[in-house]
Amino acid sequence: MRSRDAYILAGTIALTDSAVKGFIAKPPVKNYGFACNKMDKYPKAVACVSAALTGMLAVSMAFAPERMKLPMAMILGGALSNSADRLIRGYVVDYIPMGKKYYGNISDLAIMLGSGLGAIVSMLEDGNNSPASDDIISS
Repeated sequence: MRSRDAYILAGTIALTDSAVKGFIAKPPVKNYGFACNKMDKYPKAVACVSAALTGMLAVSMAFAPERMKLPMAMILGGALSNSADRLIRGYVVDYIPMGKKYYGNISDLAIMLGSGLGAIVSMLEDGNNSPASDDIISS
């Protein structure tokens, strides 16, 4: 996947999630923290950290190997939407039940799928693109 296509996919994921959130009059869950409301007492810090990490991911995706662009685009799309929520609303709107006590959104699903896909791609790597273990041992 080319970088341009990866950024288009990320934007599509973010816009889709944002559009769905626009139709929800009363969100079932307002998440003020990270995943599972961690650090919910510090929403401004969470928003700053989220925005900074999203920016770093956006820049690093341009330099990522082709095989990692799809997983990174999925993660970036989710991060863009959730970061925008935090900066604009002060919380992330979660509307999809995930189990008995957790809620998520399309962005969360994209982040989870992208993370899983990235892990699988990394494990299936043939080793030609990563540093040789001999180089690490001999230095």
